Amino acid sequence: MSLNKSSLNESSPEPSWQYIDTDTQLVEVQHACKDTDVITVDTEFVRDTTYYPNIGLVQIYNGQDCFLIDVPTINDPTPLVELLTDTDLLKVLHACSEDMEVLQFCFGVIPAPLFDTQIAAAMLGIGFSVSYQSLVEHHLSVSLQKDQTRSNWLQRPLSPRQLNYAALDVIHLLQVYKKQRTELEARARLQWVEDESRLLGRNMATQIPPEEYYKKIRGLWLLDRRQLNTMKVLCAWREETARAKNIPRNRVVDQKVLIDIIRSNPTSKQALALNMTSRQIRKYGDKILSLLTESQRISLDECPELVAKPNASLDKKLLRRLGQVVQEQARTLCIAPELLTKKRHLEKLLRSADGHGGYQLPAELSGWRETVIGDELLRTLAEDCADG
Repeated sequence: MSLNKSSLNESSPEPSWQYIDTDTQLVEVQHACKDTDVITVDTEFVRDTTYYPNIGLVQIYNGQDCFLIDVPTINDPTPLVELLTDTDLLKVLHACSEDMEVLQFCFGVIPAPLFDTQIAAAMLGIGFSVSYQSLVEHHLSVSLQKDQTRSNWLQRPLSPRQLNYAALDVIHLLQVYKKQRTELEARARLQWVEDESRLLGRNMATQIPPEEYYKKIRGLWLLDRRQLNTMKVLCAWREETARAKNIPRNRVVDQKVLIDIIRSNPTSKQALALNMTSRQIRKYGDKILSLLTESQRISLDECPELVAKPNASLDKKLLRRLGQVVQEQARTLCIAPELLTKKRHLEKLLRSADGHGGYQLPAELSGWRETVIGDELLRTLAEDCADG
């Protein structure tokens, strides 16, 4: 293994790391982690011009050694996969939704068990969606540079600056985790973070069936059933094309253009020219016109149901009251309110009314949220019914 000559120091700007670029070395990494119960993990990748991420590095720190794994040079990633899926080995990451997507695509696995330090920060009231550098500053009083975030992680050789940056992303993370775990245990909230972390890796965009992707588009309530079907068909085609060609969705057709096409219902390439580039029209114009024609042949009964307008038929005063309850509980707990629940979940709760004063907590308010905020929301609704 090629070893950076600087000494291992968790506060040093030039940490020690081992560069792993052979299968034999990767096996040694696995052995080096077998006697510990927690490792920190991060990934570096490039996704500027592709649908799927192109991985450059996987960083692992076991509390003693930092390993920078040059994934493109590895022929057999089995030792890494076994580490990531070892149920006796906790994997600590920060804001790991993109990392989950990278690892799932590259290795076909979702690491488990997981601990996300960004989620923990929200549970501790530090803030919602706190950046890694802010978290390190908060817990360790160490300032980190993020100048290499958008650098080219596929270039070889990687610069010393890139490698030091990558190493510090996991070395500091272990210290942060230890401090957070102590605070979470003191507040009896460790289980909350563990429960949330188990949900990570679900509903990734790259795993959504193409025919279901249209549901992610905002403003669907503005479309009638036939327009919804056209949106469904065009989104599915765009998703399939982007995946097959491994290019970003908007490289095929921009989302705003899709909406404009559905509203204008063009019947010629000349009409498409109002929304699309000449290149897009050459490549996809005939296909789009064909899909528009086909979507019009579908019977209305086969089209998706109308999407309810946000807040439609809801008691807005009661919705605001529920929002206040969330804010009050968040202040009491010193927790990020966004972590307790989202507005759309409160709307779903109100729509569960049975007509007799009863409400059903949505799935998003189950688990630890049921006792922390769900029961209080139900009490508020019960009081409203009694007053009414």
